[in-house]
Amino acid sequence: MKHAFLLLVAILLWPGSVLFSQDTVTDFDGNVYHTIAIGSQVWLKENITSMHYTDGTVIPDVVAYNNSDSLAQIFGRLYTWDAAMKNVTTPGAQGVCPNGWHVPSSAEYAQMENFLGGAMVAGGAMKDTTQGMWTYSATAGATNSSGFTALPAGEYDAHQYMAFQLLHEYAVFWTSTQTSALMATERYLEYNSAKCLPYNWYKVMKYSIRCVRDFGVGINETPGIDKIKIMNPVKNYLRIITLYPQDLIRFELYNFSGELILQKELGNHLLEVSLIGISSGIYLAKVYHTSGIFVQRVIKTT
Repeated sequence: MKHAFLLLVAILLWPGSVLFSQDTVTDFDGNVYHTIAIGSQVWLKENITSMHYTDGTVIPDVVAYNNSDSLAQIFGRLYTWDAAMKNVTTPGAQGVCPNGWHVPSSAEYAQMENFLGGAMVAGGAMKDTTQGMWTYSATAGATNSSGFTALPAGEYDAHQYMAFQLLHEYAVFWTSTQTSALMATERYLEYNSAKCLPYNWYKVMKYSIRCVRDFGVGINETPGIDKIKIMNPVKNYLRIITLYPQDLIRFELYNFSGELILQKELGNHLLEVSLIGISSGIYLAKVYHTSGIFVQRVIKTT
């Protein structure tokens, strides 16, 4: 068996694919969030629930829907734009996000939407499919094929009505993109639509926050991509291509329910993994190496 192969430059990614990350992130208050890789980005799968910034400072103007802590544990909390950004106006600021994460800009949301097929269908791929979560969810194009698991957490309207509204109907997320001294860009998903659309509205509104991982932190960082590639499609044997086989540690294969179905140690320069007995289909491969974790979509054929 060869111990080194030339690096393939192209990494094959298709709209609608999802790269499962098994990492968790804990904030200052002890809330645990799971992560999901979508394209080259890694997102939190839950809305932020924190009452404190990472330095321990209390976050102002944060509320739970109907002031219910029980609802906050399901849907996360709602934040004004200034509070979410910790009074910083720079796109991509950390704000209420854990260390190594930040409030995504409008452009970063657009990157995910484009990866999922465009804004007109991305909302359906992002929406949680739990029975009863969305009003009339069966007709709203909800598939959660991205794994983003958007929840209809509603909003607190602090601009006109001073009231909680739209629970189970709308998911509204602040982006870190400011449009004026009073307004910033949101992203919203509707119960009766598969769209994910931007809208510029008042910063005093209280919306949900999702965080995206800082570039270069964790899986799919540039060093990992530069070092590893997996041949596609795969039949009986999966071949790992790398310039540094001595850095390989372990291989894992997941199905699209996020279940681990195969694990193999990669010591002694092992660069081939047997997939004999595994059904044809689409899987996610994770390769652990000394500088991080590489994740790639794999097509298994007969």
